[in-house]
Amino acid sequence: MILGEETGKRFYQNEFSNCHGYLRLVNYTPPQDVEKQEELVEGLGMHTDMSCITIVYQDSVGGLQMRSKEGKWIDINPGDDLLVVNIGDLMQAWSNGRLRSSEHRVVLRKLVNRVSLGFFLCFEDEKVILAPQEILGEGNCRRYKSFKCSEYLKFRQSNEVGKFERIGYTVKDFAGLTLPEHDDP
Repeated sequence: MILGEETGKRFYQNEFSNCHGYLRLVNYTPPQDVEKQEELVEGLGMHTDMSCITIVYQDSVGGLQMRSKEGKWIDINPGDDLLVVNIGDLMQAWSNGRLRSSEHRVVLRKLVNRVSLGFFLCFEDEKVILAPQEILGEGNCRRYKSFKCSEYLKFRQSNEVGKFERIGYTVKDFAGLTLPEHDDP
């Protein structure tokens, strides 16, 4: 486990006990000519979630894609007993980048509505996001300055390019620190 097996137990009370969540049901209606279009039709453009963790269930229509580290789009095939767990921007900052917020999108390929159900687990609005020293690790630099959760949510919601449906700006743009360059020996 990337953060250590005991991490959840140690940090739950101080870091995550006041989290809140919300459930969103999304119905994507494709355009009438979706099956004839040569270009992909995005139901929801590429973005990252602002939450800590997102749990998604998609119906049998599918369409969810994740972007790999190499920048390739990977189809996430639906299944009756399949839930997708995404790391969100707030968890990326809290983990000092050890957990990566997933870039994803929804593409529409069929002339049928697509339905998904998403549960978003979020820190409380007044929570100050800062990787604990134990997560940071000895000798590692901070990748994110501390910030209040509500400040980041306002940044994402009010930025023209950073609206919910587009990736635009992420937590790295908002609170990312410039790391010192290292000379290779």
